[in-house]
Amino acid sequence: MQNIIDNIAHYNKLRMVNPKLKVIFAISSLLVCVFSKSIVVPIIVALIMIYLTLFRAGVPKSIYLKLMFAPIGFGLITLVLMAFMFGYVKLFSFEIFGFKIPIYKDGIDLGLLVFSRMLGGVACMLFLALTTPMTELFYVLRELGVPSSVLDIAMMMYRYIFVLLEEMIRVENAQKTRLGYRNLKTTFKSLGMLASNLFIRTWERGEQLFITMSSRCYNGDLKVFGKIENPKSIYIVGIILFEIFLVIISYLTMNFKPF
Repeated sequence: MQNIIDNIAHYNKLRMVNPKLKVIFAISSLLVCVFSKSIVVPIIVALIMIYLTLFRAGVPKSIYLKLMFAPIGFGLITLVLMAFMFGYVKLFSFEIFGFKIPIYKDGIDLGLLVFSRMLGGVACMLFLALTTPMTELFYVLRELGVPSSVLDIAMMMYRYIFVLLEEMIRVENAQKTRLGYRNLKTTFKSLGMLASNLFIRTWERGEQLFITMSSRCYNGDLKVFGKIENPKSIYIVGIILFEIFLVIISYLTMNFKPF
């Protein structure tokens, strides 16, 4: 899945859009979602980001749904738990095995707000991840003043994700050829061996990578080649006006409660 995401980021229809513009747009929209007191603004942001990702960037719908499945699942679980556990105004209750379980109006409203914020935030991050290659993203963050040490750690972590996946697939394929997953007992045994060997192999690959980098004059600072031009002022103004519009909607609908 990680390789697929990386390929989509390099070959989508919004690939040539200025990455600084995409970063500013996604992060500013995310901040508006997080601080919104109404579910209206996060839903608007989510719909816009989903439209841009699926129909403007051309990201396959099946892959996008797979990426959204886990966050939506956690969001729905949070919504249900908040409806049961938070609030004072009882909407209704039902009985299970002699126990009365109340559903609170305040809890549903709070749960919907949290769910909408999560949906809008995830949509913003997926838009950025699926339309902007990580190398360009790191370059933009460096120009925005993010400390080099933080970016270097992030770049190494990103690299090691691929190393970890590569080693895992290699060991898993070797186990499958030896019928390591033919039943439940051998499956648990194979998974234990996979976890232990994966750590050792990844450590060895990391040592090899460090030696390779040192032989190429690595001094603790990872350089990213290339230069990204600043976006045109009219686009920046457009984003600012859009975010102001969202803030106004958030203010006007701050007292809106679905229930």
